[in-house]
Amino acid sequence: MKRRLLLPLFIFIQIISFAQNDSVWNVMILKKGNQPSIKENMVEYSPTGFYLYRNCFYDIQLRDKTKQTLRLVDIRQDTLLFVGISPKENVNSSLYDTISLNYTTIDKILLLKDWSMKTSKKIKSDNYHFIFYKSTTKNVYESKFEYVFPSREFKNELFPRLANKGITYHYEYKGKLYYHSGLKVLQPKYSEEEKLKTLKVITSVLDLILNKRINIDINY
Repeated sequence: MKRRLLLPLFIFIQIISFAQNDSVWNVMILKKGNQPSIKENMVEYSPTGFYLYRNCFYDIQLRDKTKQTLRLVDIRQDTLLFVGISPKENVNSSLYDTISLNYTTIDKILLLKDWSMKTSKKIKSDNYHFIFYKSTTKNVYESKFEYVFPSREFKNELFPRLANKGITYHYEYKGKLYYHSGLKVLQPKYSEEEKLKTLKVITSVLDLILNKRINIDINY
């Protein structure tokens, strides 16, 4: 005899989590009505999906209309962990206060077009799926280190920041980010096997999001 059970989505996600304790959480943002695709460049905006990367600065507007520029430091199920811009000239990153945001509190992601005018392309969260999934690959965008001030003997850390035209590099100085030009942008690389495996997982999670349930056949 066969019996079919309908499990709530959150229970199924918990089952996946327990089965993958050696993996980490990542997130793809996908415009509603589109099918996800894994491209060579997954950091830049695309309606068919782009990743949020740890160590990357994002300009966001929250539901309360406040705008913040925050650096993503970790990803958990349905939650993004950020730190702000350092108010000092040079500070150890371990001293930052962590800001925990459930993805539903984000109203818009702002992709700046002009630094001086602060005009931006607005990605309204309500029109997108935030697809949290587990993977053995941790999505991190590495910093670069360059001499910024001629009078100093040490290099400044240059953090990636997502803008309308893609990744730009910035250094922190007294609570602000300053653009640093002339740097070659290196994209994180994924093998074809990783792309295929990730696409299968993301497609499965998207199906759960859209259908809100999963069917399990039990034979007895």
